[in-house]
Amino acid sequence: MSEYLCENNTLSPILGAREATAIHADGDVIAVRMTTPGEVEALHALTVSEIGPSVAALETMMGVYKHNPECLWTILRRPSCGAPERIAGYFGFLHLNACGLEALEARRLNGREPDLTLIAKAGERPAALYVWAGIARKVRVLAEMLVAEALGAERYGGLPVYATAGTLGGLKWLNHLGEADRGPDENALGKVFRVDLARAVAQREDKPQDRPDGKPEDRPTSKSSAA
Repeated sequence: MSEYLCENNTLSPILGAREATAIHADGDVIAVRMTTPGEVEALHALTVSEIGPSVAALETMMGVYKHNPECLWTILRRPSCGAPERIAGYFGFLHLNACGLEALEARRLNGREPDLTLIAKAGERPAALYVWAGIARKVRVLAEMLVAEALGAERYGGLPVYATAGTLGGLKWLNHLGEADRGPDENALGKVFRVDLARAVAQREDKPQDRPDGKPEDRPTSKSSAA
């Protein structure tokens, strides 16, 4: 991975930036921060394990990360007992520029082999965010809020967010998040959803994060069509 670090001159200062944390119901600290170069291979292995082999290749994931490291955000769990932190999942985004958003709306965006010319470079404000992948078992509610905080409102606030349901779990998750920009015929696997973040945040503020039996949440892994 060292070649990816060296080729991206903006990577070092960016990686030293934002981390957001919160306390999980079980007492552990959940942290979301930008992925480091040494974690990309582990995140790809996690994707294959959780979703299956029909995902973007490791080389593709590394290429997207090199182009814009803000596309990958690692979720960490830091046990309250003092044990070493471990990777609990991640979120992957394609930061689409104007041409990328146009390709998405025309259903020409290839999630498994995205064209890097359609993705904004690090430090640029994209035209939209596309949820490339999301793995966050038992921590999704916290992780969603933390990644929004870590991304920051200054550059990402107000952007449209899109995702594709690649699994039944992902479809359920997207139905929970919103219905903007789609009709009944779009409510299916493989269709592009525009996520209604304002509605989603309001729903989360009104609902407890734990299950009725008092145990921490255990939401299904979900993903887009890509990684």
